[in-house]
Amino acid sequence: MTQPLLEVRDLTLTLPSTAGIDDDILTQLSFTLPGRGVTALIGESGSGKSVTAQALLGMLPRGGAITSGSIRFKGENILKLHPRQLQRYRGSRVGYVFQDTSGTFDPLHRIGRHFAELLAIHTPLPRAEGKERALQLLRDMQLPEPERVYDAYPHELSGGMRQRVQLALALAAEPELLIADEPTTALDMPVQADILRLIRQWSARTGGAVLFITHDLGVVAEIADEVLVMRRGMIVESGPAARVLQRPDHPYTRQLVEDYASFSAPGAKPLPDGPLVVVASGLTKTYRTGRRWLRRAAPVPAVREASFAIRRGEMVGLIGESGSGKSTLSRLLLELERPDRGTLEWSLAGEEGTVGPSVQWVHQDPFASFDPRWRVGRIIGEGLDYQPRRNRVPGSAAERIRAIARETGLSPDLLDRYPHELSGGMRQRAALARALLLEPRLLILDESFASLDMTLQRQMLGLIRSWNERTGMAVLFITHDLRAAAHLCHRVMVMYRGELVEQLPASDLSASDHPYTKRMLASIPGARWAAERYEPDSIALNLIHGKE
Repeated sequence: MTQPLLEVRDLTLTLPSTAGIDDDILTQLSFTLPGRGVTALIGESGSGKSVTAQALLGMLPRGGAITSGSIRFKGENILKLHPRQLQRYRGSRVGYVFQDTSGTFDPLHRIGRHFAELLAIHTPLPRAEGKERALQLLRDMQLPEPERVYDAYPHELSGGMRQRVQLALALAAEPELLIADEPTTALDMPVQADILRLIRQWSARTGGAVLFITHDLGVVAEIADEVLVMRRGMIVESGPAARVLQRPDHPYTRQLVEDYASFSAPGAKPLPDGPLVVVASGLTKTYRTGRRWLRRAAPVPAVREASFAIRRGEMVGLIGESGSGKSTLSRLLLELERPDRGTLEWSLAGEEGTVGPSVQWVHQDPFASFDPRWRVGRIIGEGLDYQPRRNRVPGSAAERIRAIARETGLSPDLLDRYPHELSGGMRQRAALARALLLEPRLLILDESFASLDMTLQRQMLGLIRSWNERTGMAVLFITHDLRAAAHLCHRVMVMYRGELVEQLPASDLSASDHPYTKRMLASIPGARWAAERYEPDSIALNLIHGKE
């Protein structure tokens, strides 16, 4: 019998709770990974997927302890490796793509320096050959202008671009196992399809194995050979991907499949005709990067002549590829950046003016928007400290914080934890709670639900719709997920290379004639799988084929 590449047996991992009692995060966890192919690890946010990946690398969360079990890589128990042996194991034998890019890069070093250091430690390549390998990997990741990316600092790249660079870094030392923790959540669908193809090609070409952690069952249908289903720190079902997705045995797996495959648009929504909240005219923003001693910085247009309006009660989707300018446009709206040209005209609470507490933003990367020294409850209630007294509503701050936490799906006991003790999905819900607590007139969501599993996505989208209907709150929903945009929004704006190339009702998205929009529609993951299970209700098919 062939020895598995990775074997986990009866692994139990505990973390201290706020009450001082150790909680079992992983309980008697057991599974194996074959020596090649793609195995998907799926489950809801907080089920223990990311903690499992950290344990496989010998990188336990703070305060975590493995109380029983073993992790064997080619028969060697990694829990007993010396720190120097662990370092070689992590870099040259196992590559890792983190879910959160904010802690991956040294902000003081250019991307090329990151590649140079990794390759110097884990490969014998000379510096010049190492640079060429790095540039080729950046090209493989479909990054525009790889030389510019190689010379850029991390903050000069969009979230999706940083995610692709992270994947290139993980593959640079040609590992035997790639652990990818939600590697495509920040990517638009055409690039996501390309990256999934590249991962499969890498596995087939090198014979390497992939542990692909995701909540997106459409992605699982596209890439996975085997599936592990995780719930509350245990594997509840495993098997070939085709069998698990088509004929799941465990009730929890069946619920996950139902939630994903039946995710359908609620039908055409009449466009609100309320008063204008904001009018943008000709917004243009250009950055300059790559400056050297005697060379002028190269101009990089981020937003070009963008004009649009958002009305009270309107939910507007902004879709486009990573690096198309969506996040820059949101920063212009928030007045965190000043446009080179163009104007913004605001009308909030009946008064002409600029942004303030009436406009709230949920960041694409919630961890980067939190003070790591603060507990979650203080983070959520931060805005109350700056709210004018005349705008405060009845009730104590603590009561309001607990109420909004419950409404966004956060357990009250999480309010006493620190951000690093929460999963990515939990942090995103905390960021949403912080924004909604101030009852904004305009809520800007920047890829806010990409890290959530489908069940929680539907809950969060339902919560946003409920707030919209109850308060008239306008929403700008920035996303690469066309299904989510069609599900939530009244209207959709399509951004391509800094330009708004289309603005149309969400119900007309499938009828678009623009080649870029059509390419995005055609690359929705899992459409064939949805067709086989739920053709009448599949939002993916509705969008691709124009069904109503």
